[in-house]
Amino acid sequence: MIEQAPETTTISNNIYQLIRLDIIKGEFVPGEKLQIKQMCERYQVGNSPLREALTKLAATGLIAQENQRGFRIPLVSHKDLADICSSRIHIEVAALKMAIAKGDDSWEAEILAQFHQLQKSQQQEITDKAQWERRHTRFHNALISACDSPSLLGFCNILHDQFDRYRRLAPSDTKIRNQLDEQHREIMRLAMSRESEKAGELLAEHIKLSAKSAMALFINE
Repeated sequence: MIEQAPETTTISNNIYQLIRLDIIKGEFVPGEKLQIKQMCERYQVGNSPLREALTKLAATGLIAQENQRGFRIPLVSHKDLADICSSRIHIEVAALKMAIAKGDDSWEAEILAQFHQLQKSQQQEITDKAQWERRHTRFHNALISACDSPSLLGFCNILHDQFDRYRRLAPSDTKIRNQLDEQHREIMRLAMSRESEKAGELLAEHIKLSAKSAMALFINE
């Protein structure tokens, strides 16, 4: 097997992250066919690393790969969102409970640090939403980081990305946003108090509440 040059792999990984974030942010329309030539121009990259990045993204479900027909942004639907939400609850709650059982002082310190950063961003969300999104992801990652299962963390990341694509398409709801912010604090408290069952239950409620606004996209389905 011929190994890829490190430079090609690095370019592919960078493009992967750029396209991944653009998909989650809603830069592409659901169902949109991705034109390779236009994508190369947009991301200033060659055909080979672009196709490699798109293939990797297809493995995460953020892109649909069509046989002999290229790549497309997946359509959105109530059924798909409900499935992602349910899967995320099962996997992320399990990861949280494992993290609570295994977490040490460093884990607690990281959760506190990420919550503090998230809290600082909450007041600035309107003016710097990108920063809030990064810190929000880091906080959720910190909660489950001590689960000691790379494969479980990998699945959590994939589902979180798929879920976020829907969440960012949804209309803003200040009431729900305030409830979610309060739940962040309480999930942190329960996790650090080692109240595993209550923390898991609240995380499940948190995910369902976060999906509520996105479900409004399909009210006529």
